[in-house]
Order: sequence, then structure tokens, then C-alpha cells
Amino acid sequence: MLSFDRTIDTRLDPELLWELVVEAFEDPANSRIWPIELDEVSPITLRPGATLSATYRFGPLHTHQNYMITEVVDGQSLSYCSQASHPLKGGATLSVLESLKGSQLRWVGSYRPRLHPLAPGALLFVRLYFLNAFFARLEHRLRLQEELLDHQPQATRV
Repeated sequence: MLSFDRTIDTRLDPELLWELVVEAFEDPANSRIWPIELDEVSPITLRPGATLSATYRFGPLHTHQNYMITEVVDGQSLSYCSQASHPLKGGATLSVLESLKGSQLRWVGSYRPRLHPLAPGALLFVRLYFLNAFFARLEHRLRLQEELLDHQPQATRV
């Protein structure tokens, strides 16, 4: 079993953070926050039932997996689950929460191995490498957005 609960605090307001989350899924190639060098996702419209295809990268190795969006609460959260072909069964919820200093991006999920030949390797990859690398890069990109916001004139801020 693999569970994670990651929270990134940011000075971005919740509306802007949600906009960046939507952009990451609907236009990932041009996303300002998505770590596309680790996880290239196909563009989708965020709605329940949409299928998200992801290509995970680890040096020269690539693996393709599919997820289904199960719920979207506009401006607040989205949930997804792995498709039957995925070596791990489970899913996660990504939430945008208001905070005193701006907002929080919280990503909570859990997976367990299926009876699948790639399950042990997938579990190790996610646990030992992907989660830390993905969230570190996501946080770094959010910090860059904060810096850009700091340099905008006060009147043009969202």
C-alpha cells in the first residue's frame, strides 16, 4: 500500500491557484506549474468521466498510464482513479484550500498493487522517486509564480 498527503502552501490566491491547476490539465504543454519533464499528460477538459493519459519519465525509461477523472468541484478540487490497465489500483484528490497567507494545494491519494507484473516496480518507482521529485518540482514552479506576482504592479494583480 502506498499513501501520500502532500500540502504546498503558497501566497497565490485560491482563484489563481485553481486557474493554474486547470491549465495544467487542459493545456499541459503550456502549463506554468506542471512538471512536464517528469509527467507528460494529454490535454483534457476537466469533467467527470474524462480519461487522462500520462507518460512518466525516469531517464530513458517511459511508462504510459491512464486515469479517469471521477469528480470536479469547480474552484475547489478534482479526484481521479487509475484505470484497470494501471499496475496500481487507487486514486487521489487534489484540492485548493484558502489559507491566511493565500492558499494551499493539497494532494491526497492511495494506491495498492494489482495482480500485475509491473506492480512491484511501479510501487517502488512511485514511493522512492516519483512522489518526491514531482512535488519538489511542482512546489518550485509555484514559487516562480509567486515571484512573478511579486513583480507585477499592484493594480494588475488578479
